[in-house]
Amino acid sequence: MSLGLIGRKVGMTRLFTEEGDSIPVTVIDVSNNRVAQIKTQETDGYDAIQLAHGERRASRVTKAMAGHFAKAGVLAGNALNEFRIDASKLADFQAGSVIGVDTFTVGQKVDVQGVTIGRVTQVRLNAITLPLAVPATVIQDHITYQALLVWLKILEEFSQVSV
Repeated sequence: MSLGLIGRKVGMTRLFTEEGDSIPVTVIDVSNNRVAQIKTQETDGYDAIQLAHGERRASRVTKAMAGHFAKAGVLAGNALNEFRIDASKLADFQAGSVIGVDTFTVGQKVDVQGVTIGRVTQVRLNAITLPLAVPATVIQDHITYQALLVWLKILEEFSQVSV
């Protein structure tokens, strides 16, 4: 149960150590994380904080969500996530306040989760380069991820069979 931040990948860069070694680093924009709602045990049955990230035009938000953001006094966001935290830490936050990177300490280990944007066209290109030992029934006009997983299982079985 810990507080997190919502971010967006900006890109990659590298840092150099004193020895001259290059370390690849992912740059993540975690600015403008706003508290949209504070959930307590009495009202919601659990203790959590709801964060909004990014900005979205008012015309692109449903009326229910617009009311939710207006109640907290925050701008509408692209992402809305909840983080369960201890009840003792809830007093540190208010609806509408901004949470930044200063919640972390230098050298602290963090867990990072990501969502892929998907690359279906890449799957199609990789499907062409796979060995011909794959049955033709797997190859279809619209390759789905399920079919790809089946395909990879078939390849594993072919690689285990001794000839």
